[in-house]
Amino acid sequence: MIKKILVANRGEIAMRIFRTCRVMNISTVAVYTHVDRGALHVRYAEEAYCISSSPEDTSYLKPELILAIAKKTGAAIHPGYGFLSENADFARACEENGILFIGPSSKVLGQMGDKLSAKEIAISCGVPIIPGCTEPLRDAEDAVEKAVSFGFPVILKAAAGGGGRGMRRCDS
Repeated sequence: MIKKILVANRGEIAMRIFRTCRVMNISTVAVYTHVDRGALHVRYAEEAYCISSSPEDTSYLKPELILAIAKKTGAAIHPGYGFLSENADFARACEENGILFIGPSSKVLGQMGDKLSAKEIAISCGVPIIPGCTEPLRDAEDAVEKAVSFGFPVILKAAAGGGGRGMRRCDS
């Protein structure tokens, strides 16, 4: 049974997890930056640790610090969503350090982080998918050939990455 959870996130995401922890009688640990030092999630948690080195530093992407705090407090890590929740390297670091990562394994995160691998897994599981490539495009000519076969418009996107970055709608 989990006794303590560090939420590697902020704001409403952290609060939802903390409220559930309170109902389940699980202790809570918050991380925060200088900017968020007075935020509700920081005040609500039973323990809170600053992870920014200066008032200008607002990043929550500090895997080494978060791991150190989890080790120090004996907490499992819940990444919330965004930030570190889809980071296979972070999940792997948790596994290697004996820290429970509440989410998919590093292997699964790695497979899902590559869109072609994720599509292959979905197909093998019988999950319906939208038409598209199942192998990397070789060059621009290959891209045009595939787009014509699928029909326009198409979305051209990188196999890795996320959050809509690098996506392009192609109408012709």
